[in-house]
Amino acid sequence: MHRCPECGKVAAEPKLRYCEKCGARMPEYKTPTAAVVSENERTEVGPTRPPYTGPKWLEHVPGHSPSVLGVILLMAALGLSILPALAGLGPFWSFVMLMGGVLVMARELRATGEESPLIAWIPASFHPPYVPALYTALAVAFVLPLLELSPLPLLWMGGTALLVRDQWDKAFAGPDGYAELFDPRALTRGPRLLALVGVGVCVLALFFTWVPAPRKPVSYLGPPSYGPLRAQNVPRPTTDVVYEGMGQVALGGYSLPVAPTVEVALLGLLVLLMLRPEVDRPEWVRFIPAGVTVIALTWALVNLRLEVGPIAFLVGVVPLGIVAVFQALGREEFVPQLPEDRYASEEASEEEGMYEPTEQSWPADSTDDITARDEDQPG
Repeated sequence: MHRCPECGKVAAEPKLRYCEKCGARMPEYKTPTAAVVSENERTEVGPTRPPYTGPKWLEHVPGHSPSVLGVILLMAALGLSILPALAGLGPFWSFVMLMGGVLVMARELRATGEESPLIAWIPASFHPPYVPALYTALAVAFVLPLLELSPLPLLWMGGTALLVRDQWDKAFAGPDGYAELFDPRALTRGPRLLALVGVGVCVLALFFTWVPAPRKPVSYLGPPSYGPLRAQNVPRPTTDVVYEGMGQVALGGYSLPVAPTVEVALLGLLVLLMLRPEVDRPEWVRFIPAGVTVIALTWALVNLRLEVGPIAFLVGVVPLGIVAVFQALGREEFVPQLPEDRYASEEASEEEGMYEPTEQSWPADSTDDITARDEDQPG
């Protein structure tokens, strides 16, 4: 401000040479080169964020979260799966993984306080704690359908490894983690061992050939002595020759429709059988193995051919059917224990505790009683 040194009046025009009030000479006005803010004119500034001191490879990742980077890699793999020459999960599971990735990113960014305008509209109730755990489990399950010689499985496995590394301590480990609800050793006891073997055989069978490459017959006229051979019944290309030959190859089980759904159902069956007995569950849960078995059997029969893949898959479904029957009946062992055998050990232990002699079981004989008994005996 341009102020008069004599009377203190502020000049209406900074370039005035004399004061309008007292006529004193005004000091020379200098254009400020920087804005100087007085103490009473300063605005409050929020707390500055401390500098990032974490891993260098997470410095430019939103939220500095490995889960966010893992979701980005999975999104890139889903983008590559659009190409017809690469493996994919199908429209349904691609949409599920896309939406699940958005929810996981929203939860991670809100946990770090870095909400992006792209996901700020998502309510917090849309991503409860079990969403990252379920998304990580699906990412692990879909590693097998995407195995091939291309960059796609590398991106998917890299993103899945980052998710497992970050979410294990957040959602699975600890006293409140979801890993405490499951016991993997339960799959080695009783009929559940059959489920482990059956699912392993079915998953392995999906890597074998299910649809063989079509063979087109070609006939020739005349022996070689009659001149050059002339091919007959040779199909002429009606479309692009390069892409027409893509369908003339053998297909594995994972290339068939609904194959990812069948694989997720089979692996989900193993997860269900690993639940601890003390975990509360509805009564209808024991019928889920039967439903999974029916779905897998129906899918195999629809795609049945005299190939190694379908036959091996049906072999793996057989033990799953046995486990489904045991689970529907509520039995956990092959041979049920009889009631009398069940309580025999308990009754034996109770009798031992009941009749075990103690110090107060028999009264102590005094010396007078012993002498009296000796006198009563004859001779």
